[in-house]
Amino acid sequence: MTDLLIVTSETDIHADVVIEELQKSNIRAIRLNSESFIQKSQYFYEWQASGHPIKSFLSFEDSLREVEEVGVIWWLKPEKYQVFPEVNDPFGFKYCQQETESLIDSIYGLYPKARWVNYYSTMRFLSNRINQIPTVHKLGITIPPTLVTNSYDAAGNFVREQGKCLVKPMRYSGFLHDKKQYACYTNPIDLETLEDFRYSIRLAPVFIQKRIQKKAEYCVTLIGKQSFVCRIDAQHTNDADVTLDWRVTEPEKLVHVPDKLPMEYLNKLHQMLDELGLNFGAFDIIRDEDDTLYFIELNPNGRWYWIEILTKMPMVRAMVELIEDLALQYQQDC
Repeated sequence: MTDLLIVTSETDIHADVVIEELQKSNIRAIRLNSESFIQKSQYFYEWQASGHPIKSFLSFEDSLREVEEVGVIWWLKPEKYQVFPEVNDPFGFKYCQQETESLIDSIYGLYPKARWVNYYSTMRFLSNRINQIPTVHKLGITIPPTLVTNSYDAAGNFVREQGKCLVKPMRYSGFLHDKKQYACYTNPIDLETLEDFRYSIRLAPVFIQKRIQKKAEYCVTLIGKQSFVCRIDAQHTNDADVTLDWRVTEPEKLVHVPDKLPMEYLNKLHQMLDELGLNFGAFDIIRDEDDTLYFIELNPNGRWYWIEILTKMPMVRAMVELIEDLALQYQQDC
C-alpha cells in the first residue's frame, strides 16, 4: 500500500472528499493538518555523514496514522501552524512557527522519491502571474495587453492607448481590519483615476490589463489528462462589480454550466501544464465578442470542488485517478 501525504488544513473540503473516495483504492491517505501539526505529531529524520538517509518517522495523534511509505504528495493550502500554548514569548512563538514551516517546506528533501500532484516550489513560482507569461507566449496563447509599472507616465500612456483597462493585484489578497476581512479584487482604471494616484503610483508595482469585452467567462480545470470546462454567467446579477470580477460574490449565486472549448485550445492548456511540470491547473479564460479566447490566469493550486457541486462534473473521481496514476508511477520507479 502506498501512502498519500496531503498537506492541508482542517477545514479543506477538497481533502475531505478525495480521502473519502480513496477509501475504495489501495492508497492510504494521510492528512497533515497545519493547525494541529506542531501539537499532535511526532517525527524524526536522520542522515549519515554521506547524506544517505538512515531512518525516518512521522505520525499524527489526531488521525492515529503513522507514515510508512510516502509515494504521492498533494499540497493544498495549509494555514498557520499553531504552537503549544505554553509558548508565550512572541520571539519563541515566531521561532516555533518558522522552524515548522521550514520543515514542511522541505518535504521534497524528506521524501525525494515521491510523486507530486504539483510540486510546491513550482506552485510558488507560478503564483507570481508574470512568470506564466513566457510559457503563454511560447505556446501562442493570447492574453490581454498587459503592463506592470510604477511609472505614472507609463501607466497613462498604456491606458490612453488601450482604452478601457483593469487594475488587479499580482499577489496581495486582502487585509483584516476591525475583525473584518477585506479582499482585493479587479477594478476599472481610467485616466481620471490615474490622475488621482499620480503621486502614489510609485509606491508599489501596478498590474494593468486592457479590459476585454466579455461574451463568456470560463473556469477550465485540468486534472491529469481530463478537462472540465465550466462557463460562469454573472450578467444576470445586474451588478457591475460581480460582472467585472465574479469572485466578489458567492459562487452559488452565479450560473454554472458545463461547456466546451475547441480541442485545439484545450490541448494548448494541457501543453502549458506539461511545459511547467504540472499535473493540475485551474485556468481563468474569457471569450470576447469576436470569439477570441483570452488567457487570464493559471492557478496551480486553485479550488474546484464547488464546480463539481454546482455542475455534477466528476472532478473528485478525476483527482483520485490522477493520484492513483502517480502512485503507480512511484511503485514502478521503486
